[in-house]
Order: sequence, then structure tokens, then C-alpha cells
Amino acid sequence: MNKPLTAVLIVSMGMAVGCQRKAKPELAAVPPPVEPVQVQDYAPQPVQFEPVMQAPQPVVSPVAAPVAQGSYTIQKNDTLWKIAERHYGNGQRWTDIAAANPGTNPKKLAVGQTIVLP
Repeated sequence: MNKPLTAVLIVSMGMAVGCQRKAKPELAAVPPPVEPVQVQDYAPQPVQFEPVMQAPQPVVSPVAAPVAQGSYTIQKNDTLWKIAERHYGNGQRWTDIAAANPGTNPKKLAVGQTIVLP
């Protein structure tokens, strides 16, 4: 075999394998001996509950205001929300008024205009 080729092979193999130092093994610290733990039987203790008396709650009607039916004449600064609050006790029922008055624009109510209250 050729001497330069052999030298190249040896150097290449040395690079591939790498130069590694063998680390000296460190002595692992030995933990102190552990004393055995005695396990005691666990028995859950019974829990006694005392009844709690609650004060009676007042009965509240789901509808606070009487349901209005008929017609209503729009006043200054009226909105369907305000009308629903005044007549039904719940402003969210403005949609019921709007549904009962097709063709009426809720954003453009005219003073003196008459609408139907369902």
C-alpha cells in the first residue's frame, strides 16, 4: 500500500473516531440508610352533618308588570326598548313589539305614530 494513502486513512479514521479521553468514574455519593417507616392502619372517621335550616324564600312572579295589549301612541324620546320596559317590565321584549309592527323602523319612530302592542 502507498505510504501517503495509509497516512490519510489513519488521520481520517482518527478524525472520525475522535480523540476522547476516558473520564475517570466519579464515586457516587451513597445516601445514608433509610429507616423503615411503620404503616398504621387508616380508618376514616365518620362525619356527622347537622341539617341547616334555610329561611323560606319569597315567591316572585316571572312577569313583574302586567302584559299590555292594544295600541300605543309614540311620545317624544320613545324607543321600543323604553315602551317594552314600561308596558311589559322587560326592555328585551322590544322585539315582540317590533314583530307585531312589520314595516315600522325601530330606529325611526315618529311622534304621534300609533303602534300595536301584542
